[in-house]
Amino acid sequence: MKYPLYILLIVLICVDYQTVSAQSDSDPRGAFIRSMAVPGWGHYYNDRDEWNRGKIHLSTELVIIAAYIGFHHRSSTLKTEYITLANLRSGVQIDDRNRSFQIAIAEFSSLEAYNDFQLRSRNWNRLLEENTANSWQWQSERDRLKYGELRSKRDRIRSQLPAFFGLMVVNRVVSAVSAYNRATHSLKDIDISLLPIFMDDGSSGAVTKVIYRF
Repeated sequence: MKYPLYILLIVLICVDYQTVSAQSDSDPRGAFIRSMAVPGWGHYYNDRDEWNRGKIHLSTELVIIAAYIGFHHRSSTLKTEYITLANLRSGVQIDDRNRSFQIAIAEFSSLEAYNDFQLRSRNWNRLLEENTANSWQWQSERDRLKYGELRSKRDRIRSQLPAFFGLMVVNRVVSAVSAYNRATHSLKDIDISLLPIFMDDGSSGAVTKVIYRF
């Protein structure tokens, strides 16, 4: 998820390359705090008639929140699916079982196969007591593999959820800094120039020089 973070930063910075022309008597600190609370609010506070940059930050926030809700819902759905599958096809109830047990039934077709592997590997501390609560036996290999696939998908989705909070923080910080700069009438512009280059072998080219003034 680090790549969407970089893309978001690039997009927000590129948008801010435009020259700030709107004048405002707003309090810079007020604009900063408002955009930290709600991205885009500081820009609206500065100029209600011209806050396009704020709309971008606000839209970005809504997209991130919607994506988080979608991922979280998908994670919950997958959990329900693999728990239901295990309860119906493995012979044990796993609703309140710990992660290690749920992983064990994904990797072995039965409790007997699991304990046999641990004995041969001399993992005495990993042996499970042979009782009704622990005695699983998958009705088919296909069911076991399907269960493992659903668990893996769910784990991958859950591992990405924290990244959404990181994106929200980045969006708020960039929005707040931008709103603060606009409130203080900080003009930003960009100069682009081409510098010709001549090589010893007779070839030529050019280098683009970009200067961004804060």
